[in-house]
Amino acid sequence: MNTTIDLKTAKTIEAMNQKINHMDNAVTDFFNKMSDVLERQFGDDEVYAAVIAPEIELTITPLANVRSYLPCFDESDSCYSISEDVPLALCYDPRQVITLAGKRYLSGAVIFVRYDTDGNFVALTTGDLYLIQCYLAENSVPLMAGREKMVCICID
Repeated sequence: MNTTIDLKTAKTIEAMNQKINHMDNAVTDFFNKMSDVLERQFGDDEVYAAVIAPEIELTITPLANVRSYLPCFDESDSCYSISEDVPLALCYDPRQVITLAGKRYLSGAVIFVRYDTDGNFVALTTGDLYLIQCYLAENSVPLMAGREKMVCICID
């Protein structure tokens, strides 16, 4: 029985291993941040939002810092609810929307916030972070321009 792996297969296995390690690190970092949010939820009144952009992974940040990611936040941004059951909104810059084949894709930073019945922003919960992850898994789409790939969020 031949147990030798050819060079092409070995390179493929190594590339897959690197991707798995990167995903493992990203998931670990994400859950560490979720844990931080949960701790703050019970001992801190500061409101936190989730941010994602083509150049950064999903990040938890104080609401006061979101303008460093989305300068038009709470001014000329657009927001819509991502869940019928939970008051969770996705906010984005309408100037960073790409329309392809009749569908709209977000190509810039996106802020996820929770709001109360009065429309005020309130702290995200760990359940919200799970819903955000599910939303991103269902709506993230890689778009290609030549050899360049960019992951965008489909909002249609």
